[in-house]
Amino acid sequence: MDWSTVVKQTYRLFGVWRLLAAMLVMAYHFAHSAPNPEPVVKWFEHMLPLLDMFFIMSGFLIFEHYGRMENTGENYAGFLIKRLSRLYPLHLITLSFFVAFAVLVYFGLVNSQGADTRYDLTALPANLMLIQAWGVDSELTFNYVSWSLSGEWFAYLIFPVVLFAFARGRAFGLALLVATIIVALEIADHGATEKYDYWFNTKLWAAYRVAADFCFGALLCVVTRQIKVPRRCQWLAWGMFGGVFVAMFSEANIYLTLGLFGVAIVLAALADRTGKDETAWLDPVMPVATVSFGIYLWHPVIELFAYSLLWKRLIGIDDPALFWLFLPLPMILTIGVALASARWFERPAGKWIETTLVGLIGRRRLSRQQV
Repeated sequence: MDWSTVVKQTYRLFGVWRLLAAMLVMAYHFAHSAPNPEPVVKWFEHMLPLLDMFFIMSGFLIFEHYGRMENTGENYAGFLIKRLSRLYPLHLITLSFFVAFAVLVYFGLVNSQGADTRYDLTALPANLMLIQAWGVDSELTFNYVSWSLSGEWFAYLIFPVVLFAFARGRAFGLALLVATIIVALEIADHGATEKYDYWFNTKLWAAYRVAADFCFGALLCVVTRQIKVPRRCQWLAWGMFGGVFVAMFSEANIYLTLGLFGVAIVLAALADRTGKDETAWLDPVMPVATVSFGIYLWHPVIELFAYSLLWKRLIGIDDPALFWLFLPLPMILTIGVALASARWFERPAGKWIETTLVGLIGRRRLSRQQV
């Protein structure tokens, strides 16, 4: 069933920017194991809004491919099956490492400071159902970055609302939906004092943050269709992307930062729509860029072995110079694991999930018709 009337477009700038964001997030988390990590961790934290870029681009790309889908229950079920088969294998395989470690902790075979929090087995059902970022937990558990997958899944679940808003009001309808979500989030933020209590930083109830970003991305997709490609668009996009970093490091208002992200993303999309392959010079990076989300999900697994076990417990050298010399090794390993996982596990497992669920729905539909 083909729901899209849009020719598949390769967005190279999107891929490279997401790869850069994934690498920076990975370096940020690895840096927590450094001797005296506070200065460098604080430096990295200026770039936390890069996480929102993932979800804005996701909303853009999903709407690009499914925005013309007829808003019916049958299409919705097929859409969810396709999206679940895309993200769940990666979630399941990365989660399994932390569950195995939690079992070792539970039986006292290894010690961990997170035994009662991060490795709390009672949080496993929420992780398996991808609802851990819906406000059901008080701690990030197991693969702590999987809150992003939970938020992404929530965005897929509300996709019919996005389609409805677009059908009723086009760009204005999507803008109104984004504004409504943000107003609701700001009201929920009332009285917040801690940094991670605000909607644009939260992870424990990040599903609603992701919903805002996702809908904003859908709006940008519609806006992009209505704009003519300006000259030197690629370099305008890079320049605006640089402006986003200036805004982040100057601690600009979050709405200004997200607005700059929006302009950069629109320009990046237009640059890849020129038909002249202006961004073809990025092709050598694309095989790695396509697994940027895999890098993001796999790096806590590598962190568990490379830092929690190898660096801290076996090597045990408190030398900053050696730490930063060691840092590229687990980063390179993460990229290799993400590439292997995508090829040898995620794609085959995703096809199996999709085939199985489509067949199951087909059998149920047939049995209802026969009654």
